[in-house]
Amino acid sequence: MQLGKSIKELAIGQTIEMSITIEDKHIKMFAEATGDFNPVHIDDDYAASTPFKKRIAHGVLLSGIVSGLLGMNLPGLGTIAREMYSKFLKPVYIGDTLKVIATVTELKEKLNMCKIEFKVINQDNICVGKGYAVVLPPTKE
Repeated sequence: MQLGKSIKELAIGQTIEMSITIEDKHIKMFAEATGDFNPVHIDDDYAASTPFKKRIAHGVLLSGIVSGLLGMNLPGLGTIAREMYSKFLKPVYIGDTLKVIATVTELKEKLNMCKIEFKVINQDNICVGKGYAVVLPPTKE
C-alpha cells in the first residue's frame, strides 16, 4: 500500500477532478448506512409531492463523495479529516453526473495540515455544492 502525498509533496493550487453518476443504489446505501430514510430521498410518490418533483440525493452524500476523493486521491491514502464544511446549493437527482473539483488552498507545514476547497458541478454545468476540508496528510517519516 502506497500512502498519499505528504505535506511536502502538496502545493497550493494543486487540483484533482473526479466524476460520478448518482444512482439509486448510492442513495439507498447511504440511507441504510446513516439511518436517514427521509422520504424525499427514498419514496418516489412522496418526492413527487415536493417542490423537487422527484427523489433527491442526500446533501451529505456529496460530502461523503468529497471525503472519498480526499482519502483516496488528494492527499490520498492515510489522510485524516479534521474539519469539513459543505454548502448544498441545488438538488442532485438520480442520474445526475457530478464533477468534483478539489484544490489545495492552504498549507500549514508545521501542523501537517492543509485546506482543500471543493466544488461539485452537475452535467448542466451548475454548481450544486461547495465547501472545504481541513485534513492531515499522511506522514512518510
